[in-house]
Amino acid sequence: MDRYKFGFEVDDGLGNQQYRHEKSKNPWQVRGSYGYKDALGIYRHVNYVADKNGFRVIIETNEPGLRGGSKNPASTSIQTAYRS
Repeated sequence: MDRYKFGFEVDDGLGNQQYRHEKSKNPWQVRGSYGYKDALGIYRHVNYVADKNGFRVIIETNEPGLRGGSKNPASTSIQTAYRS
């Protein structure tokens, strides 16, 4: 059973969407995701964990400027994907 759960989703009807979901079974471990997709199809999806080992994320995106392989600053893993 989750002790904490939070989330929302927004769609403006013009093709732009945003969301965030987060949950925790104990006060020292939180898991969640957030992201967006715009009317042109550009998206970013972030999964994250915050626990005794710090804050870690995995990012999936097709944002311009990130083509040509993943670049992983700090403890971030960025996975680029291109969908048509």
